[in-house]
Amino acid sequence: MAQISTGTFGFPRIGPKREIKAALEAYWSGKLSQPELLSISAEVQAADWQLQASAGITRIGIDGTLYDQVLDTTLALGLAPVRFANFSGLELYFAMARGASGVGALDMSKFFDTNYHYLVPELEGDFSCKSPNFTPLLEKVTRAQALLGKSRAIPMLIGPVTFVLLSKRDLALPEAVSRLLPAYGQLLRQLQQLGCPEVQLHEPSLATDAGAAAREVYESTYAQLAAVGCPIDLVTYYDDLGEAYPWAVNLPVAAVSLDFCGVPGSAAGNATLDLIRAHGFPASKRLGAGLIDGRSVWADDLAAAAAVLGELSTAHGITSISVQPSTTLQHLPYSTAGEAGHLPAELLPKLAFAVQKLQALADLATPGKVQPAGPEAARVWGQPPDGAAAAKAGSLPGVDAALLARSESYEVRRPKQPEFHAFPTSTIGSFPQTAEVRRLRTLLRSGKLSRPEYERLVDQQVAFAVGVQEAAGLDVLVHGEPERTDMVEYFGVQLGGLAFTLQGWVQSYGSRYVRPPIITGDVSFTQPMTVREFTVAQQLTAKPVKGMLTGPVTILNWSFPRKDISRAAQAAQLGLALRREVDALQGAGCKIIQVDEPALREGLPLKQQRWAGYLGWAVDAFRLSTAVAAPGVQVVTHLCYSDFQDIMPAVDAMDADVLTIENSRSGDAMVSALAASGYAKDLGPGVYDVHSPQVPDVDWLVEKIQGFVDSGVLKGRPQHIWVNPDCGLKTRRWEEVIPSLRNMVAAAAIMRGRLAGNAAAGAAAAPAAAAAPANATGVETKIVPKAAGCAAGGCCH
Repeated sequence: MAQISTGTFGFPRIGPKREIKAALEAYWSGKLSQPELLSISAEVQAADWQLQASAGITRIGIDGTLYDQVLDTTLALGLAPVRFANFSGLELYFAMARGASGVGALDMSKFFDTNYHYLVPELEGDFSCKSPNFTPLLEKVTRAQALLGKSRAIPMLIGPVTFVLLSKRDLALPEAVSRLLPAYGQLLRQLQQLGCPEVQLHEPSLATDAGAAAREVYESTYAQLAAVGCPIDLVTYYDDLGEAYPWAVNLPVAAVSLDFCGVPGSAAGNATLDLIRAHGFPASKRLGAGLIDGRSVWADDLAAAAAVLGELSTAHGITSISVQPSTTLQHLPYSTAGEAGHLPAELLPKLAFAVQKLQALADLATPGKVQPAGPEAARVWGQPPDGAAAAKAGSLPGVDAALLARSESYEVRRPKQPEFHAFPTSTIGSFPQTAEVRRLRTLLRSGKLSRPEYERLVDQQVAFAVGVQEAAGLDVLVHGEPERTDMVEYFGVQLGGLAFTLQGWVQSYGSRYVRPPIITGDVSFTQPMTVREFTVAQQLTAKPVKGMLTGPVTILNWSFPRKDISRAAQAAQLGLALRREVDALQGAGCKIIQVDEPALREGLPLKQQRWAGYLGWAVDAFRLSTAVAAPGVQVVTHLCYSDFQDIMPAVDAMDADVLTIENSRSGDAMVSALAASGYAKDLGPGVYDVHSPQVPDVDWLVEKIQGFVDSGVLKGRPQHIWVNPDCGLKTRRWEEVIPSLRNMVAAAAIMRGRLAGNAAAGAAAAPAAAAAPANATGVETKIVPKAAGCAAGGCCH
């Protein structure tokens, strides 16, 4: 019988009341000092650690970050890029995260197949870790030890192979990893000197094809790290290890932590238990059994988990087991405690957020606390849900293929759609979510503002946004989305089959938190969701206004899905519902409809053999929602903050008329990939970073646009190269948005002048200013823009 304990390796870092968000935004605005910021961060961390200790957790992963754990690792290793040489301390930290005057931030990308964004390390040229700085980490560990005792406080950091695989680099993987090892070895020795019983090294890359192909690198790396003498818990998650399992569990470490749950609703299921049955597990190591689902808000079937735990502890020669979450709990909301009276009474007992998952861990590990289910529960553990067969084959269950195609090909329909001059300008959708906008929503929710009065005030906000765009000279306008808290929540609350929390915040990156909906039943269309605001905006201008929707795959991937049916089946339901919204918009006269899919790439399985199936049903879900558009209606989509270069055929197969992409932080990598692939539809690469407070100057923007032309994308057809920001502008202040858009439009005008051989004429054609909204709308616009911090919700529109 194996010895049973419990462990964690990550917890929500935001605080139960979003204390970290409030502190960061106060610090950035100059209302909070650095010591005050660090003090609040330390208080939140201590409270989280104490909470886990009170739940009886044996080994507690020492989590906590001001912005991003990968950025923390980058700075600890002394790997700040050269362009940040003039910064130090927290100024350096936030310059790398958010940019500074004349200095671009690190690129952002999705962390494996989650909606968490990490800051991409840049391992420049012939790099080395000459000046690592482990002081912040060591200080955090010392604080945790004082609170918890040395035996329970377990340091955690990104492992060296995963760190390199997440990075931009010039060196080959073996050489790049080898250059990190002296610093990792130094850190392990220092942690050992502090009395740490072990250290968690997180290597989720082991669950990917790249990790499985790096066997020699892993074996060499961990042989060197093991020689330090500090016990290592090799932590993996997000999927089973697949073909890497037999050698990965035999790396020279003290413990191996495995994900037994996988992706909720995945067509592949999870094979960890079957891999142990087939290959065994080393008796000399502790097994970290990730039996509590760290990616799902649904309460776990503890009886089934107890059946699996019973098998693991008796049938495979395993001597020590730590009952754990399947992944870090940072992907879950904090607690269900604040949802009583908000969520339906029958739903609440079925849910478990991070705090409740801790109790589940403790209950599962306590002898006699949970009555195990029968042997059948262990036999079917990890098997995929209903509908998985169709999803594996790449099709949407129950959907007629005739619904998936536009009535005419792009080449035939595009000339029937709105046409513009070279380098037409637009935005991605949202405008600043000011304190006034948020106040109106609060008043509506509290019943202090009637729905008609709320809509009247929202219409004033729409008029203001339209006036700003008219004054700036944009070609295609948006209504600005003042009515939307979040690009998923807004639609979810109006669709049948979804529930929304009151305090279910999850970190997307930095101080950006979202409240993912919970898919509780079959999704259905109930009424038009965007037509009213589109109509209001279109009546204010002679220019075309885009209808703005979030796509079915993004709503799915940014929600907590059901576990009883496949993700493909849920995507089909969402696609059918959004199809009716697209039809309602075109019925209202909308000629340009944007259906954003920024999460298309993030849902890609970690193993390439599963890509075709996922991309098949994901692309079909998008087409299901948009194929109803008439030939003369232009369909736009938006992709951002993922590596789309490796799925270019799927991007093309979406059959959108215009593709807009986040681009400014990634060095035009996606533009180059599109050019190389021969992409031929309209393209709008982002020309400036919306997550930085810096206002781009005209000359810089001109050269950015010139770079698109020089890349050869679209064979230089400028009338089909759109000029737009990277993403939506909801997190920015009006004081930043107005001059940025003015400069963007001026740059596009200069490029048109260059195209005509007359740059001076182009410059003269640029609008002089957009400091105030046009007042020619006929609608009273007395609203004064107020500073908006990082508002909650998605950034794309």
